[in-house]
Amino acid sequence: MHAVQDQREYWADEFMLYWTQFGEAVTANVLFFLLWLSYRKQPAWKRVRKGFLFTVFLAVIIPQGLKLIFADFPRPWTVFPDAQNIPGLTKSFYKSFPSGHTAFATALAASWSSLALNKYQYPILMALVAFGVGYSRIHLHMHWLHDVIAGGLLGILCAYFGLKRAGYSQTS
Repeated sequence: MHAVQDQREYWADEFMLYWTQFGEAVTANVLFFLLWLSYRKQPAWKRVRKGFLFTVFLAVIIPQGLKLIFADFPRPWTVFPDAQNIPGLTKSFYKSFPSGHTAFATALAASWSSLALNKYQYPILMALVAFGVGYSRIHLHMHWLHDVIAGGLLGILCAYFGLKRAGYSQTS
């Protein structure tokens, strides 16, 4: 936390507020629409839709369920009350573990990199977007590093099980 906060540039706060939104529902809606545009006239659409929706479902339910279990885990704002406020950020003081934004962004990135047509997959770009969401959560004082790492691993697992449930395998 100190490594990020000690190097924090306050001009980047607004950028991070936007970047963190890649871990929210609007991103899933956009990706779902793009998948629909790509597959709507193909028989594969049913399986693609199923895989994406299972992944999104798991990436919402599991992190939020864990937040209920670990409800007393404080966020950085609680431990460092002197931290400078970030305009436009709604503070939350508990339910830090795991990072739901990071889990969701990672699950979306992993599922997109598996489901999109080959010419649109861009797995490295998607991984950078998900990594950026995790970093933004630390920058904005919303999560600790271990929350973000757990969220990333959870997102990968959600994508894995969501795609597996839809009938995808490593060779699909």
